[in-house]
Amino acid sequence: ETALDQEVRSFATSLRLTGLGNPYHALLLRHLSVHDPSRLSQALGLNEVGAACLSQHSDTVRELIDLAIRVETCDALYGLAGLLERGLLERRAVKKGLLRLATVSLHHQAKKALMSQVGAEGTVTANALLTAGALSVLGQPLGVGQGNNPTCQSARGVSLWSMHAPGYLLNLLIRAARDGSVRFEFEGTALKSEELTGGLAPDIDPNLDPVSLVLVPHLDKIYDAMARHAAGRSHDPHRWVNPAFYGRWVPSGFACAVDEGTRQISAFGDFVRQFFATHHPAFNDGDELLYPNPVGILVTSVHGRLLGAHAVSLVRIDADPQGELRCYFYNPNGEGRQDWGRGVVVSVSGCGEIPGESSLPFAQFASRLYAFHFHAMEGGDPEAVPDAVVAAVTEE
Repeated sequence: ETALDQEVRSFATSLRLTGLGNPYHALLLRHLSVHDPSRLSQALGLNEVGAACLSQHSDTVRELIDLAIRVETCDALYGLAGLLERGLLERRAVKKGLLRLATVSLHHQAKKALMSQVGAEGTVTANALLTAGALSVLGQPLGVGQGNNPTCQSARGVSLWSMHAPGYLLNLLIRAARDGSVRFEFEGTALKSEELTGGLAPDIDPNLDPVSLVLVPHLDKIYDAMARHAAGRSHDPHRWVNPAFYGRWVPSGFACAVDEGTRQISAFGDFVRQFFATHHPAFNDGDELLYPNPVGILVTSVHGRLLGAHAVSLVRIDADPQGELRCYFYNPNGEGRQDWGRGVVVSVSGCGEIPGESSLPFAQFASRLYAFHFHAMEGGDPEAVPDAVVAAVTEE
């Protein structure tokens, strides 16, 4: 008993400090699930919310452990702990969706993609890999990465839905895994991924998590098709595409600093005023950011030269431990610690970030922003933003 207690505590401590699973930890959890389930909470290092969720749904948790936790899927242990601490098993759609993933008949393309990650000698099933991947994504919404693919919009969608519509995400994943297709609607036009070609990443780099490996190829084609439908209008296509793709969380107001005709920065001062008036607490009349805002940034090199446009999610705006107002954002490219030149250095820790967030001081983030959504009927007066504030952002 004493040795087992020490083993349980050691694995839980390692998991929560590093976020990394261990093959022996997976074996231990499977053993405890069958022979000593009262120790499962301690073995995952759960907080009070997670322990309560485990107690309430112990049969489901043990079934998920049996179906999805293996040596090959040990990294899903951290996701399982996060899922429980989010209390997601209280949602019927999540509980049923996860169990359905474990048994759904997989499309041959999805099965081939999943099994390519374990090789010929792997003994884990494709369904187990996919279910474990879903545990990881739901437990770590800010941990989704695009890998070596130009699919930041799709990764951003997986992250956003994991945070605010986990049941919807699982439904999308089941359709992609079972049917080899997902379907969206854009301005009355039905878009079916199995009928679409192209996309930004027609040849997906397979070094992705299981959920992204199955779902992102379809999302990429859908997003690209929406953008083509909206092309040629007087404004940036993202104005219409983002609400249709991501859902009701995206406000209808839209500001863009790039002129659609010339593709040059235009009226940047007015753009900055709009961002401050709708997002800065000193100017926006208390209109807090409730959901992640899908924004576009122009990434620059350490020398300040433009590298290209990139899709991120503005997650929250808050003061850091030193009292400085910062923009905390999710960056799908998996490398948040970037130097964008002229003193704009992205932080991932030490400035109040939660795991998975990147952050910049508010004005520095605004200096690299080129598109964002906002509530058109809320916020403050852009003209109230001082000229000096706008000038400081423009000079970054």
